[in-house]
Amino acid sequence: MIPPVQKSLLSSGLPVWLVEQHRNPQVVVSIVLQSGASSDPPGKSGTSTLTAELLDAGTSSRDALPISESVEFIGASLSFRAGPDATIGRLLTLNRHIETGLGLFADTLANASFPLREFERLKAQRLASLVQLRDRPSSVASTAFMRVAYGDEHPYGRDPSGTEQSVRGLTREDVLRYYAEHYVPGDATLLVVGDTTMADILPVLERELGPWKGGREREPLPATEVPSRPARVFLIDRPGAPQSEIRIGRSALRRNTPEYFPAIVMNRILGGQFSSRINMNLREKRGYTYGAHSSYLFLKQPGPFMVSGAFTGAKTAEAAEQLFLEIGAMYREGVSTRELESSRKGIAGGFALSFETPSQIAGVLQSIVLYGLPEDYLESFPGNLASVTADDVRRVARLTIDPEAMSLLVVADAAETAGGLGSLGRGDVVMLDAEGSPAGR
Repeated sequence: MIPPVQKSLLSSGLPVWLVEQHRNPQVVVSIVLQSGASSDPPGKSGTSTLTAELLDAGTSSRDALPISESVEFIGASLSFRAGPDATIGRLLTLNRHIETGLGLFADTLANASFPLREFERLKAQRLASLVQLRDRPSSVASTAFMRVAYGDEHPYGRDPSGTEQSVRGLTREDVLRYYAEHYVPGDATLLVVGDTTMADILPVLERELGPWKGGREREPLPATEVPSRPARVFLIDRPGAPQSEIRIGRSALRRNTPEYFPAIVMNRILGGQFSSRINMNLREKRGYTYGAHSSYLFLKQPGPFMVSGAFTGAKTAEAAEQLFLEIGAMYREGVSTRELESSRKGIAGGFALSFETPSQIAGVLQSIVLYGLPEDYLESFPGNLASVTADDVRRVARLTIDPEAMSLLVVADAAETAGGLGSLGRGDVVMLDAEGSPAGR
């Protein structure tokens, strides 16, 4: 197990968590800001992700190139990324360069200047990337599925990267406003893991981030109710495509649910490993795909359960039918004792390898901070996993994977697949465009 978490508080109000690990001379510094794409203003999706990408593009005392050269000179890495629920900043450096590295980290975090030239450059890159993603059926399918599952009004129904329309309308003032409102020490936690001690690093942190004032701590965003959305069949046309991308699912569980452990045990058996029921049927037995799997995306609010894969175009309807049959069998019958024991053993083996490096430990701490998990999460994990029973698995299956409540989304050649999809008995096929809107709108 990892050493205990030591805690302190900077004069700026920024909490500091420290875990010592002296196996190698690395230190990871990570900040968790409790705002991500879910906090994007209405009609301005992509704001949070663009703001995060711009942090190292210039500060009040450094331009982008000197920042990049300084990071490279000490052999460090520095990045900021926004996801659905949070923005994560991360510095990885050798302990002998920790003061220099923290100086760069703090400067980009607290003193970002968002130069207009860099804003326009990254905005153009984002627009080009969104155009390119339209040519990737897997990306189109996953983005459109979230819109189908959650709708336009829910934060999870919007792509964190934004749409071409929303990004085109973003201005530097939008980024400045988001930064001022959401990059505040009272809404963040700083995590330090690696070859250092609290006595050594706290004075450096106080010097670099003690003066960071930012705005006032915000009230947490209220949970957005997931709308009740009827299960339907959706199709995005890709003329001539030899393969189809299939997504089946619905909104399911939040990360801090008490059903987390039964859910991951169940999912591993259904579609969470190579030897899962879904993969053995669709790949090994029928040869419809190179690989199909299922997963829960656990977020602050209920995230989706999703089955996904790329399938032979001519077998799209047959593949979808088999996927629903596997989901239905798990929903109705649960798992065997042998499957239960194998799944728990496999998860336990992976867990033991998940906190060996400073980066891995920092990742676990990020989840604890972001999702409000118990601080003894690591210590209690083995016991919580071992206590999962077949009845627990059956209960969580009944709660989250009712096949009659799931939507089917397919990206494929409509001329080849629409008829077969329509014969599945799951209602009429609704045509969508590449962004998940009704086609022809």
